[in-house]
Amino acid sequence: MVDSNEGSAVDSHFLDDERFHQKFTLPPNAHRSAEFQVTYADFGHRNGERVLLFCGPLMGSRLVLTTKDKLAQQHGVRIISLDRPGFGNTTDVPPPDRVRVWLEIVEALLQHLAIRHVSIVGYSAGSVYAMNVLLHLRHLLHPTHPYVALCTPWIHPSHSGVSMLKIAGILPNGLVGSLDGLMKFVGSMDSTLHSSNVLSGLVPSLGRGPDPPAPDTDQDAIALEESLSHELLRRMTSYDIRGMSQDALLLLKRDEYPGSWGTWSDYDALVPLLARAERERRATDSISDSPLRVRVFFAESDNIIGTTVARAWFDNCWRSEQCDDNIEYISNVVPKTTHDTILALRYGVVEQIFQQMPH
Repeated sequence: MVDSNEGSAVDSHFLDDERFHQKFTLPPNAHRSAEFQVTYADFGHRNGERVLLFCGPLMGSRLVLTTKDKLAQQHGVRIISLDRPGFGNTTDVPPPDRVRVWLEIVEALLQHLAIRHVSIVGYSAGSVYAMNVLLHLRHLLHPTHPYVALCTPWIHPSHSGVSMLKIAGILPNGLVGSLDGLMKFVGSMDSTLHSSNVLSGLVPSLGRGPDPPAPDTDQDAIALEESLSHELLRRMTSYDIRGMSQDALLLLKRDEYPGSWGTWSDYDALVPLLARAERERRATDSISDSPLRVRVFFAESDNIIGTTVARAWFDNCWRSEQCDDNIEYISNVVPKTTHDTILALRYGVVEQIFQQMPH
């Protein structure tokens, strides 16, 4: 019989898998005089056909999806999850450079791994990065069945009306920019603090919830994921997480960093750009492809973007007259989930995404 301490050690050892701790180096270029270090995870089913590029939440760590390894193998999906700048051992960069550098990292790494095409998932803050990949690296998506999923996409507080984030929007950069220090402190505390509201919206929650798992979910995989919840946070925060403060400044679109989201100012400006690009692509491409599929999963309860105003505004950005026939947009609310828990295995969202990806 294995006691609980030994069981925890076995679970923790899962996170030592070398597939979760890969390194890549970008050479100097016109924008930098030194090499640029990148850390990433490459796991699931090792293939080059069904590949998922994961753009993580405000805690932009490569480790966020590692507990989905078994599920990914079962569905024949390979997951590439990068540490954004300032996370893990990926070199940090300030808000004005983050999107540009992210695009450079993604394209160079996928070329290095000989991966031609991917599907994209953006979770919370990662939606801004995912949309930039879609807009600027469209050639990386599947040529005939392009697929993008967004889970609780980040929506600026000017659209959501969430008061906490409105307050954050007027705080001095020095305070917003010290978020990584708070998370370092929280990551070193005990499980009581880990589960407190101080983490809400900052990192995904994998701890056991009050709701029964979705039908046909893997109970053993769920148990492993939930047993690793606190250890995952501890490991994430044991690395460099300065990128969290930089991303917070980026997401709030501070006046000091104009254009930090890239060449688009918000989703209502982005969607027409995407639709036009898709229209031009289909007019000139000899391959008869299906429309770009965009699937959005909202949480039933969401203290970061709210549950009414922001969703309605976001859906309206993707209305049919904006998308034409070139983008197929579908959104739905996942019962019993929150902003933090939506990707937990017990709710089945990740499995839906794997099933929807092109084969």
